[in-house]
Amino acid sequence: MENVILSNCLLKEYKNVKAKNYIGIFGNPIKHTLSPVIHDTLSEIFGLDEKYLPFEVSSEDLSLCVKAAYDTGMLGLNITVPYKQDVMDYLVEVDSDAKAIGAVNTLVRSQGGFIGYNTDMPGLARAVFSEGVQIKGSKVIMLGAGGAARAVLFMCLKYGAEKVYIVNRTLKKADMLAKDMNTIFDCDKVIPIAADAYREIPRDSYLMLQCTSVGLKPEDGLPLITDTSFYSMASCGVDLIYNPSETPFLKVLKSMGIQCFHGLKMLLYQGIMAYELWNHVSVSEEQAKIVYRKLCERLYGQKIILIGYMGTGKTTVGKEIAKRYGYEFLDTDAAIEEENGMKISQIFAEHGEEYFRNLETDFIKRLAEKQGNYVISTGGGLPLRAENRSLLKELGTVYYLQASADIIYDRLKGDTSRPLLDCEDPYAKICKMLAVRDPYYALAGDINVDVSGKTPAQIALEIMSK
Repeated sequence: MENVILSNCLLKEYKNVKAKNYIGIFGNPIKHTLSPVIHDTLSEIFGLDEKYLPFEVSSEDLSLCVKAAYDTGMLGLNITVPYKQDVMDYLVEVDSDAKAIGAVNTLVRSQGGFIGYNTDMPGLARAVFSEGVQIKGSKVIMLGAGGAARAVLFMCLKYGAEKVYIVNRTLKKADMLAKDMNTIFDCDKVIPIAADAYREIPRDSYLMLQCTSVGLKPEDGLPLITDTSFYSMASCGVDLIYNPSETPFLKVLKSMGIQCFHGLKMLLYQGIMAYELWNHVSVSEEQAKIVYRKLCERLYGQKIILIGYMGTGKTTVGKEIAKRYGYEFLDTDAAIEEENGMKISQIFAEHGEEYFRNLETDFIKRLAEKQGNYVISTGGGLPLRAENRSLLKELGTVYYLQASADIIYDRLKGDTSRPLLDCEDPYAKICKMLAVRDPYYALAGDINVDVSGKTPAQIALEIMSK
């Protein structure tokens, strides 16, 4: 049977891969899948000897390959397009939610064969909840009525949405989906709307879910409805697309100051939930953040973050890394000054420190969507907020540059651009602030780097070697 799976699933390139357990994914095409990043990272975190492998399977061989995977002892599988429906015919059991959705994306080994589950639906819910958004009692607008929309609609109803409008180019498809789900949940909460009749949706505040493929191509515009005033009804928006990280849908919401995010966390959590089913483990939010960072690095580029007290050389070292290794350099303080058209000292004087700290948090949130390799120098007070520390760890690897109060004072004395040191005894202020801030820097940092007695080039080399 091993030869069957090698020939039918094009596994020849994996003949030298050795592990105690194998998991994988069936699809066609499959070469660009990000799933190995999720599952191999989780296996590393949990110390499990498992390997995740992508299999490009033809429709003619799907049944044979599912049987071969079971017979060769595979722990489980993910199933992606175009086989999420077809695979259900080859399973010993299908979970009730997956049956209602009409699609399976996860196979779990059991006695006599695989059981099919759908983790797309709860994965999206977990992603939404991780952003602090509630579904229960919310009013929802869904854009699109295709295959992905069915799982999204099921999620909305299962988690207690008050009302859901399905907007689609053709009313017939939306109507069929609405009738089906209203029947399954014995309700009348789902209302189909043709795209050209969008004004029939009452003006209100909605969770808006973008379920079409519009936004994948650079030339794409807004999905289904070009009237930007329509999107102002969103209280929060989710686009299932994650590459590119900013679609026209997300762009218009951001321009209105509306909370919104792309679909990468849906991919993350559906994968996590499959892994939990295969291995009977529970993945914590801290572990999920590690995996999410790996996904972001693979998709959008690597980000190196430098934190520490003022005067520890974050900007100098950051520029050195950028020059030597071809990264883009970004200084959060300088970027915030440019965006607001005033120096930080002026922002402090006119608006206060809390206002500036809010600007920092907003800026860090937006950094996650920058594509490319970046080295980022942060303001000294940025890691003091718990939210910022969490955002930094999601963003990339965080290096805490450490120096003594004496070294910092020697570097900063006479510098009038630091509003926090505008006092009679700046040395005492430095000592006091370091004592307060050091525990927060330690919490935020992944790796500590002592900069004492080292040149920027030496520090840059030390960071990149880690």
